[in-house]
Amino acid sequence: MGSKISVKNNRIEKTLEELCYVYILYFDESKGHVPLLIFPNEKLKDDKKFMRPIRYHPIWFLDVEESDVLDHIDLEFKGFTFFGKKILVHSNRIKRRAGLKEDSPEIIIIIISLPDDLDIFGDELIKKITNLIIGEYENKLYIVIESEIAKEEIIKSPKRKEIINRGEEIKNDMRFKIRKTFKEHFSLEIREIDANTIKKQKAISFLALKGIDVSHIFKNGDYTFSNIRLFEPLKKSEKEIKINKPFEINSISIIEDSNELEILAKNNAEKEYKNIIIKISHVKDFFEKEIMNQKIDNWYPKEELLFISPAIPHIDEYLFFLIEEENNERLLVRKINLESLRKE
Repeated sequence: MGSKISVKNNRIEKTLEELCYVYILYFDESKGHVPLLIFPNEKLKDDKKFMRPIRYHPIWFLDVEESDVLDHIDLEFKGFTFFGKKILVHSNRIKRRAGLKEDSPEIIIIIISLPDDLDIFGDELIKKITNLIIGEYENKLYIVIESEIAKEEIIKSPKRKEIINRGEEIKNDMRFKIRKTFKEHFSLEIREIDANTIKKQKAISFLALKGIDVSHIFKNGDYTFSNIRLFEPLKKSEKEIKINKPFEINSISIIEDSNELEILAKNNAEKEYKNIIIKISHVKDFFEKEIMNQKIDNWYPKEELLFISPAIPHIDEYLFFLIEEENNERLLVRKINLESLRKE
């Protein structure tokens, strides 16, 4: 019986690897931000290429107070959307830096990544995972952190081994409940009757192509699965399936002669936006330095605007933000890599 459950879980996690990831990280006093748990494939936490968008996610630069006001902060990167949330949780461990008390709270980052085709599910999913972590593990995460720190020690005393075992037990329970949350979330989403939007249809099609059973959609109603229009990417043009977002970047270019970065952005919406903050910053070793901060009083429907910013010598990584000033909502966040632009 146990073997069958293990095989089933492995099959579920293999499917989840193609659909979504959960990254839980903490702030270590001596190392900075360190992965605590990666689901479903923990081994990838040591893969620098895989972890790169996590390292440069804008959630790092947000105060906890700001994060509390916002549901989450997003980053779009190479076909995936990364939904991020920063929280504080209870702690009762001896800190490794002077000035920090034993009960100083732990800074925890939760990030969920989804393919762009499934980003419609992200808002609710990051809320569910955040609520799960706070509700079930708020007073236990510091034990997992102690466990990860204990693993680094060359000589492990019986007490340290006990701490490691306790931490692994909590992590295994977290994996189980995260897996359960994902499974229930996707199952609930694809059962919704309102699947008439292009975006929802596209997401359901994506799930079907990835092997998720969607044949039971509308099973209890008058609808059948055949009522859902499944997209076939090889037969549909980009124009047919493109999802309009309020803002998008139409082009990015680097002008080598003047060493300037040109970004052409467009208001896709049918409405006018007021007081939009344009911010460009470069990132190096987790520190962000702002190189442009400009305010657009009126951005008219379908209007394209060109933003020109100096490119800093020897800096290739930049972040571009569109922020609605009134409620500090980030309408667009885009990571820009000049090295990749030069190769295109």
